[in-house]
Amino acid sequence: MDEFEKLFNFHWQGEGSPHEQLTEKQWNILKAALTIFLEKGYSAATTSEIARAAGVAEGTIFRHFKTKKDILLATIIPLMQNLVGPGVSGSLQELLTENEKLPLEEVLLIIMEDRQRHVQRIFPLLKVILVEANFHPELKEALMNGVILPSQKFFLRFIEQRQKKGELRQDMDSWVLARSLVGAFAFYLISLSLFPPMGETRQNCEEIKGVIQIFLDGARSLDQGGDTHEKESHCPNSFYISSGNRRLAGNQE
Repeated sequence: MDEFEKLFNFHWQGEGSPHEQLTEKQWNILKAALTIFLEKGYSAATTSEIARAAGVAEGTIFRHFKTKKDILLATIIPLMQNLVGPGVSGSLQELLTENEKLPLEEVLLIIMEDRQRHVQRIFPLLKVILVEANFHPELKEALMNGVILPSQKFFLRFIEQRQKKGELRQDMDSWVLARSLVGAFAFYLISLSLFPPMGETRQNCEEIKGVIQIFLDGARSLDQGGDTHEKESHCPNSFYISSGNRRLAGNQE
């Protein structure tokens, strides 16, 4: 069994899902499809290209998979279950457990450097997942249940523990703190490919430290040197952001 087949050793039941034991032709089709999806994106890929890369007739593809979408689900969902999910949520839990006694800044630096390495390793796959999850509910559900929600649970617990220790502000919702930090770091990762470095090249570690420091300047507990200006702030417009049973609200009319 090659490494590709190990990643696809899954149990996924659903309309259009492949058989648990795939034939050699089915494996070749999935391998070819994944290569083309990662190179061109799902929308730009065609079944004729997949067939040529797999060394089969285009009609053969449709004897095994009803539609191009079924090929997408048969490739991406197992990879999320067996590669992306464990790599994101599993390693995050390990990092948080192993480094729970370290100061807050050190833990955040370790997590962010590790997350950056992981994202860079799987970036082509991650790009396909994030784009296509907006259009295919099956992918969105697998992404939420297998990657986002488990990671969110571990990170929220970490934020709450650091709030109890007095390292982070206790007057702010842990969800807001987590979303703010993850959002800042996500934009930093995106900016690495969007904006070339200006002037002298900086060490990656130093840039990540800067992102962390900007976050902590607003999120740090007042006893730890955070902003001491007490300001009452109201959202000027009413809007609600829903996530499961959680609701962050402006002023309700």
